[in-house]
Amino acid sequence: MPRPRRWSALILLPTLVAGVFATARGQPPSGKAVSEWLWDRSFTVTPQPEPVPALKYRLFPLSSERVAGNAVPIFLRLVHEQRDETRKSWFEEPTKWNDLPADRLPLAEVKTFLDQNRRILKQLELGARRKSAEWNYTFDEGDPVGILLPDISTMRNLVPLLVLQARAALAANDYAGAARAFETGFAFSRHVGAGGFLISDLVAVAGCDRFADRLTEWVARPDAPNLYWSLTALPRPLIDLRDGMDFEQRLMELQFPDLADLDRPRTAGQWDEVLKHIRAEHRRLQRMEHDVKKTGAVPALPPADEPAERSAELPAARAYLTGRMGLSADAVGAMPPAQVIVLYLAGYSREARDDRFKATYLTFPQARTVVEAVAAKEKAAPEMEAKHFAYMLLPPVLKAMGAQTRVERKIAMLRTVEALRLHAAAHGGQLPNQLAEVTAVPVPDDASTGQPFEYRRDGATATIISGQPGAPPEVGAMRLRITVRPK
Repeated sequence: MPRPRRWSALILLPTLVAGVFATARGQPPSGKAVSEWLWDRSFTVTPQPEPVPALKYRLFPLSSERVAGNAVPIFLRLVHEQRDETRKSWFEEPTKWNDLPADRLPLAEVKTFLDQNRRILKQLELGARRKSAEWNYTFDEGDPVGILLPDISTMRNLVPLLVLQARAALAANDYAGAARAFETGFAFSRHVGAGGFLISDLVAVAGCDRFADRLTEWVARPDAPNLYWSLTALPRPLIDLRDGMDFEQRLMELQFPDLADLDRPRTAGQWDEVLKHIRAEHRRLQRMEHDVKKTGAVPALPPADEPAERSAELPAARAYLTGRMGLSADAVGAMPPAQVIVLYLAGYSREARDDRFKATYLTFPQARTVVEAVAAKEKAAPEMEAKHFAYMLLPPVLKAMGAQTRVERKIAMLRTVEALRLHAAAHGGQLPNQLAEVTAVPVPDDASTGQPFEYRRDGATATIISGQPGAPPEVGAMRLRITVRPK
């Protein structure tokens, strides 16, 4: 989508989330065959104590190192300064090389390319170290679902360039340079996620996932410094979905401003006009949704000018106002039919919204149970105007939380590998029989379950597994297998 809209991005959110992590399931950097696991890596490691000082190789800039100012003009100016073919090369050339295993990188060619783009990389480095990222979307324009988001695609396309910079430094055994590149990459991704949209957060999550994935190449190098404390010092979560989720909860009132002004007295004719406006906008968004998805039947909705007293849902609407909203039967009976329908649409949508979003305030393991119960309730509800209206603008929150959690799991698994390298360095190169034997540093838990990772040892090889209860391996399971280098 060269000029994506926030609406189309929301509609395609499940597809986007799947695509964000497609590389985790696909061809791994080692060049091995596609795995049945969501993320599956095997490599050899060297026992290594923590560096001196322990945070010698930071992966995220300190707050005190960041400069006051807004990163966004720096990033966008890079885009406007260059021709289309140049911007295209920032994505296509690095992507081609990033598909290669580390030992097959044409280092001389890569270095030439990076040198040609040194000013771009320097500007990204400086922008990533600004304290704020103000994207200044006009949420108050009255049609937030129609906001264009070409900058989101552009920022996403810069990630391969930053990944290549980190890989090239690793290939040259320049650990300080690689750490600086990862630092830039994670900070850049955080700035991308500051757009306020949930889709901005997920593009940022995708960026962090790419950088975290390449940290396996660091850990696998024979003389790799230990990153346990550097990984531990990363923000948790790396990308916070709170602002994006908060915006999505307010979206209905932003798109349908009449819903934020229902307490004002109106005549029967004015209520008719409110209902007409709501239905007309509902039908417009429904057509947009169908045009984006290009599949499925178009729900049958009442015409915008259909009189409220003819609505097939009027009895259900009156029952909802008395049964769910606590209004008296006399008060509801005195209302014009259009007011009953409008209050019903508003109340039903707010109940559905809160049912879905309440899970976002829980940990992922807790949220999964709540969302499953809510999904069953949604599925059981009869097909009707109120149901389609309520769920039309609601994102799949568990998929979004799952995307965020997958990155947190990956970081925690890498921390566990580094804890094992610390342990082996202090125990003659031997791995522990179980994670509980690691006492030098705390071993993180699996963010998917809230419990310790599954751990198996077979001689000099250890396997760390992160599972997602109820999901097949290709959907929720992640595996790291490490073998300790002999002395």
